[in-house]
Amino acid sequence: MKQEIERKYAVNYLPEDLKITNVLNIEQAFIYKDAKTVIRIRKIQNKKSNHIEYMYTVKTKGDITYHKDSTVANAYEIESSIQEEVFNQLMKNRISNIIRKTRIMIPIENNLKVEMDIYKDYLQDFITAEVEFPSEDVADTFQKPEWLGEEMQYKELSNWKLSNMTKEEWMKKVTKESLENNRKIILELKKNDKI
Repeated sequence: MKQEIERKYAVNYLPEDLKITNVLNIEQAFIYKDAKTVIRIRKIQNKKSNHIEYMYTVKTKGDITYHKDSTVANAYEIESSIQEEVFNQLMKNRISNIIRKTRIMIPIENNLKVEMDIYKDYLQDFITAEVEFPSEDVADTFQKPEWLGEEMQYKELSNWKLSNMTKEEWMKKVTKESLENNRKIILELKKNDKI
């Protein structure tokens, strides 16, 4: 079981020296939720190798807790590999919308990385950037690079919450300007064949 400590940001722009270590296409849904636990299933396709894996993830810590001003998410996570047939069977019993997104892995200072998610389908043009930390102290003192934007509230825009929203509902939580900016970022990534 590993502890997951994350902060989530909008993206202002792409850095000129953008380095990408990996690109993943992800399809996920939730199959269980109570006050203490969420269970997610995920199909992950590596764009470079075309390798596909299927994951079953349990997140818990009593309830998933939110630290200080709700910007640092802190949970315990147990992940297991499952077979495609099991994934497909569990998908039939999902309790959420299916989320499809492209995840771009971007290394930054201090051996940290940004996981930039570009959402598809009903979440089209939504982009988030998460940074995972080895400890709460590192999360508390983190100075984000300039290209990362405003910090997002985990309670409002977690993947669980997004998976239960309509397009109209999540769009009320972001500005038109941010979505226009996201479209420019997506176009730039496509133009340079990054996604």
